Amino acid sequence: MTIVSHRGEPAHAAKTMRGREHEWRAVLGVLKAAEAGRPGILLVEGEPGMGKSLLLGEAARTAAGRGLSSVVGRARELGQMAPLEPLLSALGEPVAAGGEGAAPGPSPCLWLVEELRTRLEKRAGSGPVLVSLDDLQWADPATLMALQVLSWQLGCYPVVWLLARCTTPSGNAAGRLFDLMERDGAERCTLAPLGDDALTEIVIDTLGAMPDPDLLAVAAGAAGNPLLLTELLAGLRGEGTVRISGGRARLSSARLPERVQAVVRRRLGGLGPRTRHLLTVTAVLGRSFSPEDVAEILGTTPAAILPELDEALSAGLLAATPDALCFRHDLVWQVVTEAVPAPVRQALHRQIGELLIGRRGSASSAASHLVQGVRADDARALAGLDRAIAEVLPTSPQTAADLAMHALQLTGPAEPERPARTLTAVRALTATGRLDEAAHLARLAFTRPMPAVSCARLRCLLSEILHMKGRPSEAAAEAAAALAEPCLPGSLRDDAELALLNAQAGAGDGRRARERAEAIVSAAGQHGDALVTGAFTALALAEWDAGRLAAGLSLAREAVRRATSADARRIHPRMILAMLLTDVQRLDEARTVMASAGDDAETLGNLAWAAAPAILRARLHLATGRFQDAIAEAEAGLSATSGLGPHVLTSSALAVLTAATLRAGDVNAAHRHLTRDRPRPPCCGSPYARAGFALVAAQVAEAREGPGAVAETFGRLCEEVLRHCWALISDPAAAAWLVRTALVLDDRPRARTVVAAVERLARDNPAYPTVRVAAAHARGLLDGDPRALERAASNHTDPWARASASEDLSVLTAADQAADGLRRAVVTLDATLSCYNAIGAARDAARVRRRLRRLGVRRRHWTQADRPVSGWASLTDTERSVSDLVAQGLTNRQVADQLFMSVHTVAFHLRHVFRKLDVGSRVELTRLALQKDP
Repeated sequence: MTIVSHRGEPAHAAKTMRGREHEWRAVLGVLKAAEAGRPGILLVEGEPGMGKSLLLGEAARTAAGRGLSSVVGRARELGQMAPLEPLLSALGEPVAAGGEGAAPGPSPCLWLVEELRTRLEKRAGSGPVLVSLDDLQWADPATLMALQVLSWQLGCYPVVWLLARCTTPSGNAAGRLFDLMERDGAERCTLAPLGDDALTEIVIDTLGAMPDPDLLAVAAGAAGNPLLLTELLAGLRGEGTVRISGGRARLSSARLPERVQAVVRRRLGGLGPRTRHLLTVTAVLGRSFSPEDVAEILGTTPAAILPELDEALSAGLLAATPDALCFRHDLVWQVVTEAVPAPVRQALHRQIGELLIGRRGSASSAASHLVQGVRADDARALAGLDRAIAEVLPTSPQTAADLAMHALQLTGPAEPERPARTLTAVRALTATGRLDEAAHLARLAFTRPMPAVSCARLRCLLSEILHMKGRPSEAAAEAAAALAEPCLPGSLRDDAELALLNAQAGAGDGRRARERAEAIVSAAGQHGDALVTGAFTALALAEWDAGRLAAGLSLAREAVRRATSADARRIHPRMILAMLLTDVQRLDEARTVMASAGDDAETLGNLAWAAAPAILRARLHLATGRFQDAIAEAEAGLSATSGLGPHVLTSSALAVLTAATLRAGDVNAAHRHLTRDRPRPPCCGSPYARAGFALVAAQVAEAREGPGAVAETFGRLCEEVLRHCWALISDPAAAAWLVRTALVLDDRPRARTVVAAVERLARDNPAYPTVRVAAAHARGLLDGDPRALERAASNHTDPWARASASEDLSVLTAADQAADGLRRAVVTLDATLSCYNAIGAARDAARVRRRLRRLGVRRRHWTQADRPVSGWASLTDTERSVSDLVAQGLTNRQVADQLFMSVHTVAFHLRHVFRKLDVGSRVELTRLALQKDP
């Protein structure tokens, strides 16, 4: 921020007054009043270091430049024994001490006040006068009385008063004077902390270079206090801990400069010893804290420490928030904390941790203290850390993983607690998605002796990790090894059975997986609900892939019903059910199930499955023709798995992302999705997911290079897709694409095979119209049957599949060269074009316009390109809906709930809105919205 220059203002005032525009305008206002022959009073206050003295100094220099007579003084901390000393020294008068200059009579203060009035009147007779007095928190009562009297008595002279005080407990009397003066019409300015822009400009001014983010973060620790900030910057530069090169300033050390520490020590030195003791304890407790915690640590009550808290608050060292107290400045907190000797700090951390661990709901806070206070030989503290990790793990797996690794490091290889802590660490690392670390730690543990039960538990965890990483054969081997351990408890045997079941299903060993699942279901009463839920889920997926849809849905619903415990819900049966419902276009029910799931993958504390809800939402959007929303959700799902390496969900996420991008018309982007630097998806995921991915990859190749690009692999593709009915079920246009491509490749036998497969699927599932319509579409292409294609064009519920069937019908109709046939072809193509345009399928719409041109008909190219590139008119309908709700003050989560999309999708659209409207914040967007439509 830059101060606007005024007449007579020093050239350097703009830089020295960074972030004080309002206050500086007030100063210039009283100076202008004096120049105009009017009086004025400006009261300036703030906590220590906020720039009061700098403001008064700049005011005096500016006043001198404008020709005002200046009377400048300050009260001193030990000056209260000399009445009126600030005013007398400002006027150059010695303090009366007897003799010729002594004040006569019984009331020397009144005589001195009268003498001061006379001298100020004399000065004011020669021109306007500025009286500037600083640090009035230390002023004696006589000075405060004189200021009130003189400001009133000189009210008809061009005398302006600039008075400043520090808001500390010692300044209460000055505060009362300020209250009285404000009541009588004085202007009052409270210096607030500097904003981020001013902070950045001060850093640039001081260092002569643009600060990097780390340096700005350290500077932000001053919390907008100019004194702390300038001392920090001067210290960093003076001690050589800032490197400047290429116009950028970068930190080379995180150590606080001695100058900053000295400033903080001076401020602490003005406090009572009990308050300093309290601040030491609270600094170790944390940046923010509750009075109850402090009192309990000190062995007293909150009421007993109120005087010390009040002193620290009044000194500006602490601040109050609605829920807690906190250190006002990070730098002060850091200095106070580092001043505590390391052994004392460690002991305090342990005391605090043990106190907090005894409270329900305080495990996370307790754990951070126990980590810093625990020692390798401290069994009691380590046991407390174990309890904290167990409590934190369900809600904060990342924190739990870090704590578990720390506890493991403090546990010797031969200690009996080592296996249990290894299990906890592997479980926590898995939950947070750090799969490679978890697998490495598990394998390392196998090199040391451990109890059989612990070994089996660890193998179950490793099997789960390998399953998530798309390595089902290895996962099955680990699960089998766990089952081979003798005398397993029932719950542990269930875990091993579930791990083996998941691995066999993922490996495509359908027969063994089905037999195992059926055996579990038949003895459901002997197992926990997690294993039974897993078995029903595995059977549901097997039935679905075999094309028995009613049985698959029934089993999936039973899995949901059985999932009563958190362990069972971690199998995500609701996600599976919602996925199957989406496949058969029962979208409303799928959304309801999704809502009831409540993002189980996230809420149940396993971040490795956090991508699942986003991928499922992407599939829902794809099924309704909302391609941009599908792209946003699929990208979010891939982002959630990006740090996990090869992952079982990768192929599913990539398939949805690529299909949505292809249907939106960006073939090259779809190709990039398949080839960019990601784990190779065909090696990850279930066999049916891999089949779906292979189908989408072939569609992209055909779109980019023509049918010849898939000729060599087309036979294998058809075999894989037909072996897994899921690909035909989940995409109602898949069978039609296979038939269309086979016919172009002159492979009519393969086309007949596809049609037979999809018709058999339709016959076996008469209650599911989506497969019946897909069969009609495929049959219509194979036989050139317009009635079958008409049924498909009318009954497809997927809007893109409906448009595709309509286009196939128009091509067939156009082959009839009779006038009536051509007319009907144009009508059908027009309807097709409208369908494609409605869902933003730009490439498909362009192809239809080309077909129309070949029939002698030209249609205007209504595409997104006709929109302006910026401004309100450039927004899509969805972007306009998002911006309207944001302008009403809704959060991204509230907008997502209103529009039934995810927070990721809202953020995706909001970024486009910001770019198109050239705004950088929600505030700017709201302002533009109000200007457009109040």
